[in-house]
Amino acid sequence: MNPLALAALIGLGLGAGGGWFLTDAILNAEIAQLKADQAQALAAAETLYRERQAAEQQRGDALSAQLAQTETELNQRTLEVTRAVSKVTTGRACLGDAAVRVLNGAPRDDPTVPEAAGASTAESAAIATDTDVAGWIGNAQYQYETCRARLGALIDFETGRPDDRTAQ
Repeated sequence: MNPLALAALIGLGLGAGGGWFLTDAILNAEIAQLKADQAQALAAAETLYRERQAAEQQRGDALSAQLAQTETELNQRTLEVTRAVSKVTTGRACLGDAAVRVLNGAPRDDPTVPEAAGASTAESAAIATDTDVAGWIGNAQYQYETCRARLGALIDFETGRPDDRTAQ
């Protein structure tokens, strides 16, 4: 074999082997750096997640406590209204038989419509007294205010949440 061709083959072999060794070392270093960067980014994301989760939990707990206080106040106010209603109403007929049946959703001739809860001025008629109506109104106000407070707390929770798209 020609010594020049032999030298060229040996040079080619050494060059290819050296190139492979150098490329492998560089790529392994880059891969190791990418893995380190990925692990660091994952750790930062986990820390951010835990911080945000703790903040959301604290916000939720504060809103829940505020809602519980509001519901307690509404319950107390409703009890006061209920006591006051019995003092300021007379038990007189307020809504007659036909009106009670319509409000109860029963057909006009339905005998299963229950009698009014309060004292009745008519023996056979299903009526609602002024006490019944005032009690119903007080209960409806309580239920409305409770629902409003709960929806308000949910809205406060959602509108107080940081926007994940802008927070980095």
